[in-house]
Amino acid sequence: MIFQRLHPKATCFNLPASFTYRFRVKWTALLGALSFGIVVPTFFIPTEFGTTAHYLSILVATVTSYVIWEGSKFIQALTLYFFPWEKSIAKHLVFEILGIFLFSSLALITGIVTHSKLVSSVVITAGIVIQNNFVSFLLALLFIAFNEGAFLFNQWKLSLVEQERLRQENLVARLEGLKKQLDPHFLFNSLSVLSGVVYKDPALADLYITKLAQVYRYLLDHNEERQVRLQEEISVVQAYCFLLNVRFYNKITISIQEPLPDRFVLPLSLQLLVENAVKHNFISDEHPLTLTIYLQDDLLWVENSLNKKESPERSPQIGLNNLQARYAFVTDRPIVIQEDRQRFRVGLPLLRESYESANH
Repeated sequence: MIFQRLHPKATCFNLPASFTYRFRVKWTALLGALSFGIVVPTFFIPTEFGTTAHYLSILVATVTSYVIWEGSKFIQALTLYFFPWEKSIAKHLVFEILGIFLFSSLALITGIVTHSKLVSSVVITAGIVIQNNFVSFLLALLFIAFNEGAFLFNQWKLSLVEQERLRQENLVARLEGLKKQLDPHFLFNSLSVLSGVVYKDPALADLYITKLAQVYRYLLDHNEERQVRLQEEISVVQAYCFLLNVRFYNKITISIQEPLPDRFVLPLSLQLLVENAVKHNFISDEHPLTLTIYLQDDLLWVENSLNKKESPERSPQIGLNNLQARYAFVTDRPIVIQEDRQRFRVGLPLLRESYESANH
């Protein structure tokens, strides 16, 4: 039985449209009701063990206890809707205890009358009523302690799930923000170089535009992807180094170890490291920039010769910090950064499969 999004005319309770109640038979509840049904007739009702009267007493006690259990669940659902925890804990507990107490008292009296009809007549005295009310009150407290504890525990688990969902959404938003920082920065540098060669050497400018289109098409094609194949990233780095050599008059050399494994990296991660090397090193005929990309210890290393500028360009915060933040989102393995007097190198963790397939 399910009461869900009921219209006020649909039931005699005239409940609000958003009230939800679900009836489900649980083995734990049935076992509890059966245990109560066996204990009460065996120890508190004077019937001979194993007789028909004894079995009828067990049946009446079991049904009565299960009706109390399920009715109390319905009352709890009503109380949670009309008097939720977050609005008033006191009202919630008062109305829940009162509702379950009255319902269980009525159910127990009904059980006693049914037992009287089926097994043996019982005169309902004031003592029986007081005893019934006391038992009903204890049942109400027991049910509330058990079910409210379970409810609050489930709410706590749901809050943890919601917190994790919000954390993931926040990380995704931060990642997308970091990726979007790359587009205008890369385009600005490329167009600045193009403006310097377009009139001096039209043929070179034409080839430059072709390579620039290749790199920028790669950026656009993989804008929505979180990881790309290493070979694709290597190809775009080679095109990017051609663009750099137009700017620096072939003073940059790049060496790539072959063969490289069929693994994954983040889009434009190698391009960013090459750009970072250009930004922070002085490049001249006497001091050309040497770049090497190779595999070592399951890390992809991007190494550059070191000739630091005395006044390096001010970083717009899209360099190593950007890359570290992006890698932290997809893997627990950190980026490794090493530097000595002759070289600077960054080791990128190679990813075995795309982020999307790993999470499906």
